[in-house]
Amino acid sequence: MFGALRSGLLRSRADVRGNVMIEFALALPVLFLLMAGLLDLGRYSLQKSATLNGARQGAQYGVLASSDSTNINTTAQNATGLAGVTATNTVFCECVAGTTVSCATVCGGGQTLKKYITVNTTQTFTSILNVATLSFGSFGSWTPPTSITSSVTLIVP
Repeated sequence: MFGALRSGLLRSRADVRGNVMIEFALALPVLFLLMAGLLDLGRYSLQKSATLNGARQGAQYGVLASSDSTNINTTAQNATGLAGVTATNTVFCECVAGTTVSCATVCGGGQTLKKYITVNTTQTFTSILNVATLSFGSFGSWTPPTSITSSVTLIVP
């Protein structure tokens, strides 16, 4: 009786030799998708950080020379260290927080005119997945970002 049970257990043990390969083959596409997503997330994060740094550097230059629009944009583009970055800047003034006025305005009621500079940097982003939208069936879908935009606003003393 025990001999038959023992030989049955030995036979069933021999039958599982290929299971590891089958399980790996089934898990491989999921692991590949996760790895590609992590790689894309890392690339996006590095480029987002670079565009934010460029916007910050451009705004800091703009605090010193707010009327030099061309050099503000050039400083922002060069500070990213990336190719294909576009930069724009705007200067605006406020007497009361949230209400934009002309920078030539004299604020009434003892308020001081506050001058600000905003620098925006933008770069296109291409996902390594190279798809417009990735569908997960009934679970939903994911569309990779196509651009990276960063903005920094500083007050001009």
